[in-house]
Amino acid sequence: MDYKTTLMWKEISETGRIFNEIAAANEAVMASAVKAIKASGATNFVLAGRGTSDHALMYFKYVLEEKTGYTASYAAPSIVTVFNGKLNYKHSVVVGCSQSGKAADALAVLEKANREGAVTIAITNDETSPMAKEAKYHLYCNCGPEKSVAATKTFSAQLYLSLWLANEIAGDKNETEKLHGYYNCINALFPTISELTDKYSAKYKNTFSGFVLSRGITYAIANEQTLKLQETCYIQMKGYACSDFYHGPMAMVNDKTPVLVYCAHNTDAASSEKLMREDQEKCIDKMLSLGAPVLVITDDKYISEKYAEKTDVAYIPADGGDRFSIFSFALFAQMLACKISVAIGNNPDAPRALKKITITK
Repeated sequence: MDYKTTLMWKEISETGRIFNEIAAANEAVMASAVKAIKASGATNFVLAGRGTSDHALMYFKYVLEEKTGYTASYAAPSIVTVFNGKLNYKHSVVVGCSQSGKAADALAVLEKANREGAVTIAITNDETSPMAKEAKYHLYCNCGPEKSVAATKTFSAQLYLSLWLANEIAGDKNETEKLHGYYNCINALFPTISELTDKYSAKYKNTFSGFVLSRGITYAIANEQTLKLQETCYIQMKGYACSDFYHGPMAMVNDKTPVLVYCAHNTDAASSEKLMREDQEKCIDKMLSLGAPVLVITDDKYISEKYAEKTDVAYIPADGGDRFSIFSFALFAQMLACKISVAIGNNPDAPRALKKITITK
């Protein structure tokens, strides 16, 4: 099998087009949702999703809390679906995220929130889905059908809508304008990321187990890269925030434990850039000191140049800072998994034991 013939690859390849078209499909509802949020008196956000959709919400939590005065927490859907918990969402904005829009547990959270008068938002790729119909506001991924079991283009669309929503709540029109034009950057970076993943999929295709690390706004990609390698390649990976990794799991690292480290370039201020770089250097240096095979994926030229002679580095010359790093990192994660899957004889479109739509309660 050639990876370019897989549905997964073809769907990854649609990312630039989707980014070019998604704003027009959502402008009116985005404006209405943000107006309702600001008029509601809501004090916090509650987020409900599973798997890849949950990872998109991790990113939303970070950008929302960084840019606005709101806090965001994750729903425990079984409190609603099983335990009949005494939750009250009246003063919350409740966001349910699901590619299919058929996630029964996230739907139940939206239903309860609606009964209590909360502002409810669904992010799905199906305008006719139960979640899209239940939520007061539906943000539409507008990706077209996604047939490969592994979610790729829909994840990128969820990330886009997440940043856009946070920007609109914050009133950051400049970053929204930048986001709406970012499809040009995605299209320009696509060949570079493809070339890098050709190189590193060949090198890491025999990986049996390992770890993926990141921190802060791109923490979500550590979890998403993990999931993609698990479901398409059957590799026993685990994602962590670097800060959590030091509290126990690091004891498992040795010279046979590959560690992927995603390092985003923070450009907001000199002080934050310095702090992030110091944290990233500490993490990479520690993994190297333990003898681990380390792959650094970064859009920070400084980090790339510092470690180019010390370990494997995939430098992605993106522009935009860490809130935008997630988009090129997502492409890298998806391409790497697709290519490794094919290289070891798997079909990434049809992983064993999995279906495209998973219903949990």
